[in-house]
Amino acid sequence: MGEFQRVAERIAQGIFKHKEKHEEGVRPDEVPEIIMGATGQRKINCYPGIPGYGCFNEAWFVSLTSQAYKGRKRGHLSCRQAIEKVVQHMQGSCFNKTRVAVLITDNWDVIAYDEWKANFQQIKSAAHIEIYLMSGPSVSEIHL
Repeated sequence: MGEFQRVAERIAQGIFKHKEKHEEGVRPDEVPEIIMGATGQRKINCYPGIPGYGCFNEAWFVSLTSQAYKGRKRGHLSCRQAIEKVVQHMQGSCFNKTRVAVLITDNWDVIAYDEWKANFQQIKSAAHIEIYLMSGPSVSEIHL
């Protein structure tokens, strides 16, 4: 089990519960509050999120493409976009500042990952990274 699996499960449960209460689904701007509630932290980076907060030790990336979670809301990240955000954040804007990256997706994109696999291997050599596939209120770790 990954170091952050329990937190990833709390995030998936938060998304799932939100969808149960609000038929229209989770809005992209609600994702950071769900993440912060699950982690108990305010000083983390969240994608999708609010830009301009600087770099923190942890970065959380959430990709929601299924109508089961996001409803018809626009502005969510596809898995490909989330993978690209991980690379941009960890090798670009927050290089050597963010030490942990966790990606949660409801639709794993193998082709996109294969295109960025070398970058992920480099990131893994300098930081901790975990990826989870969300199914309902549960997550399964995707081993890199």
